[in-house]
Amino acid sequence: MARSYDNALGRGSLVADQPNILDLGQREELRVPKTAEIVADRIRKRIISGDLDEGSSLPPEGQLLEQFGVSRPTLREAFRILEAERLISVTRGSRSGARVSRPKVSGVSRYASLVLQANETTVPDIFEARLALELYVVRRLARTGAKASLEILRNEIDRLERLDEAGDKRGFIAALTEFHELLVEQGGNRTLHFMIQMLHDLMDQVKLRLIRRDAEGRIADSGTALKSMRKLIDLIEAGDGDGAAKHWRLHLINANKTWAFDGSLRDILAE
Repeated sequence: MARSYDNALGRGSLVADQPNILDLGQREELRVPKTAEIVADRIRKRIISGDLDEGSSLPPEGQLLEQFGVSRPTLREAFRILEAERLISVTRGSRSGARVSRPKVSGVSRYASLVLQANETTVPDIFEARLALELYVVRRLARTGAKASLEILRNEIDRLERLDEAGDKRGFIAALTEFHELLVEQGGNRTLHFMIQMLHDLMDQVKLRLIRRDAEGRIADSGTALKSMRKLIDLIEAGDGDGAAKHWRLHLINANKTWAFDGSLRDILAE
């Protein structure tokens, strides 16, 4: 038996009928989602689609109970599901109710870090993954020859140069990470951009701990790095994908030596 609802979050059935049995030669039972899971899914879809903005409040609990036609424990269970996914935050006792939080790379990075640590992934392994992603991207940029992208990257190098001239070493290191993310973003592949952001979240955690050990020893030759970046853009603009990839591979290998640590991610993050 199905129960319907009509609310600001959508219209549909909260409780599904009994599952159909697929006639594939054997009886196969399908799990019926709990009502709280269906409510959570309705809200989740609105958040992901952008219909519910970052920081906006969901309707008050009483209004949601009436709109969904569910019990208070069911609605609160749905909220717990969405809280665990970091899609909403609930302040107990607050009149503002639940606030929307759009999905963030940092949330994935935290869990990815735990998985990699549990699998005893090494720090060089993470840096090598970044190298593989960026070499693909520089070849792609050389093929597309998007002048607007190259101009954006040149402007970022100019910003790095200003930070270097101002003697802002920590700011320079942070901006280097942003340059690598921007490089992948300009490559035009959103999945790769997501992956590089996640990798950089992990790499930044490693760098912070290595800087604590030896702050001055972790500052690369900024002048050489800037010159290398400008050469990369020139090679991409010339459409020399092989030359750009060869040059950037050497650049990244040398840059990784600055953060040399042969141990596991778990070892360094435990400090």
